[in-house]
Amino acid sequence: MNFLRSLVSHIRRPILKTNLKHKIVFQKHRIIISRSYVSQTETEDEMEKCVTQICKGDKELEKKFRVLMLEVEVMRQDGRLAPDHIQLDQWKHLLELPSRNQRSSYLTFLWKNEKKRENQKAKKEARKLELENYSPEKSKEYPDDLLYGIQYQSLFLRIRDQSINSFDNYRALQAMMYGQSVIIDCSYEEHMVWRETVNAAKQTTFVFGDNRIHKDPFNLHMCNVNMQGEFMKQLKKNIPSICEPWFPINIHSSSYLDLFPKDKLVYLTPHCRDELTTFDPDSVYIIGCMVDKINNEPLSLAKAKRDGIKMAKLPLDRYLEWAPGSKKNLNINHMVPILLDLRLTGDWEFALRHIPRRKLMETKIMAMQKMLKDTSLGRENIFKKFQSVRRNNFFTRDEKKFKSKRTLYDDDNV
Repeated sequence: MNFLRSLVSHIRRPILKTNLKHKIVFQKHRIIISRSYVSQTETEDEMEKCVTQICKGDKELEKKFRVLMLEVEVMRQDGRLAPDHIQLDQWKHLLELPSRNQRSSYLTFLWKNEKKRENQKAKKEARKLELENYSPEKSKEYPDDLLYGIQYQSLFLRIRDQSINSFDNYRALQAMMYGQSVIIDCSYEEHMVWRETVNAAKQTTFVFGDNRIHKDPFNLHMCNVNMQGEFMKQLKKNIPSICEPWFPINIHSSSYLDLFPKDKLVYLTPHCRDELTTFDPDSVYIIGCMVDKINNEPLSLAKAKRDGIKMAKLPLDRYLEWAPGSKKNLNINHMVPILLDLRLTGDWEFALRHIPRRKLMETKIMAMQKMLKDTSLGRENIFKKFQSVRRNNFFTRDEKKFKSKRTLYDDDNV
């Protein structure tokens, strides 16, 4: 009913932005409202092309899609947040969303991204006009002075982005021949929602970038990849050339058990008991590619047990004082830089610098100090929660460091 009222009020109001044509046909016991429009943002031919590509002759899907198009157009005319241009894959995702609130949230997300791009473009145009109108000749002290800058004299040789990209790719190609292998297990796509899958693809993009600019990169293997899945589709958006034969990464649809010896595999999962005390250059470490904001089940632990391979977790409690309420599940774009620095230096404290500071206790202490400085409340009321949080922490930071080093170097296995 609310949608029908909004539609009727929209029909009755004067139309300024678009040329809309409505046709209301009264039949016995029902009303049929047909609506054709020519929008300023998307032409009728473009929308019909989207209908043809998405529906592919399915009448029920076409009916649902046209209702969705009508809903989006009503949102635009009512002044609610909806983007002016919607791409084909975004229409497909809108069709999969079951509720109106989810569609409204997704359209708001698209609208913010669209406005962000428009602002960036406007800033570039303003900067371009500013550079065109700038005259450095006025800043000369003497007429025969030399001008230094991008358009004038320069002391340095310009290195283009393509040259830097080729150099980084060459380093990654060397790692594919001589480097240590690290596996990214991509078999968790069915346990993630769409937003988590997008985040996982973005993290994998960061992993590739951080790995190839390192001094001693890994030979990355992506295993259990569904080439037709949403994860790979998003990854191709981020890295369009990832499926090219020259691209410096290994993508496998098969399992890691078919590629590497079972006795060398070590699955890194935060749910196991054994800690990774030292980095083994002969082992092949496996990192699960999963964003678990909704599903917090120990899926990586169960996967390692089913495959019958060794497991380990990072010694986070030995070297860091973890903040209460923070999860110890790290992203893959944190795990790979930690392993890279650990192999290069062997120093856990240096390698764990990639962990976000918001997860640590020192960040909470700094926030508490700022709160004490800014608030007018009594300190006793503020410290109540803080003392209850630290009650279970028996060791100080220095004691934990000493205990960790003593255990690390006195262990018989080292």
